Amino acid sequence: MSDHNEFQSIIARVLNAGDPVYELRSLVLSSGGHWSDAVDSALFEINFLGVAGLGYGAADAVEHWVQNAQRANAVDTAA
Repeated sequence: MSDHNEFQSIIARVLNAGDPVYELRSLVLSSGGHWSDAVDSALFEINFLGVAGLGYGAADAVEHWVQNAQRANAVDTAA
């Protein structure tokens, strides 16, 4: 499987997960990254696979990470 296909697979896993926050958290931690279990009202940043997501709370940051990952994937596909 190519890196592009793996990236698409990760995006799909997070999008289709019953709990996207838990899914992305698991992926980040399994890759050796760090995840803060901060309160939901705090500013939260995710940087995973070269894609950033920022929001108030983990759920908002995951949503933005997915949007940014989809954009990055679309740019990579077009290139």
